[in-house]
Amino acid sequence: MDLLFHMVIPVMLALIAGADRRWALMLAPIAVIPDLDVLLVAHRVYLHTVFIPITMAILCLFLFSLKHRAFLRLALPRREILFASFYYLSHLLLDLCPGPVAVFWPLTSVGYGLNIGIIVNQQSVIPTVEPYIRVVTKQIQIPNVVTNVAAATPESIVTAILLLAVMFLTQHKKSNQ
Repeated sequence: MDLLFHMVIPVMLALIAGADRRWALMLAPIAVIPDLDVLLVAHRVYLHTVFIPITMAILCLFLFSLKHRAFLRLALPRREILFASFYYLSHLLLDLCPGPVAVFWPLTSVGYGLNIGIIVNQQSVIPTVEPYIRVVTKQIQIPNVVTNVAAATPESIVTAILLLAVMFLTQHKKSNQ
């Protein structure tokens, strides 16, 4: 997955879920934070671990319990925190498909991935469809220097244009009512 896909896909899902457009777009850069581990010479390792969103969820639950008990008087943006967590987790899930991702680092540097697809066999009169899913594991070497990382592919650019068109058309529809 390229960086643009990592931002566009969770934004589309957030908008479908009814998120405010401004917040959905402002939180989009959170979806690419895991790829900052490239700067630490360990792509798909340090920031691709599930322990970061788990720690954030525990911290948020703790803050919400303090607020509920009136120990904390800050206004906490619950919906935005949930969407930010979703954006971060969406990156990890999208990277699992090509894999490998060291989701349990620092406990292990074994990377996991999912190989998912559908094969259509047309050698008979009636085509047969064969879906498959395989878990792939691979030891990730640290450091692992990554070169030529795609920021945007033609597919992700078309997806982003479609998202912008839908946002424009739905905004235009709202303003005409």
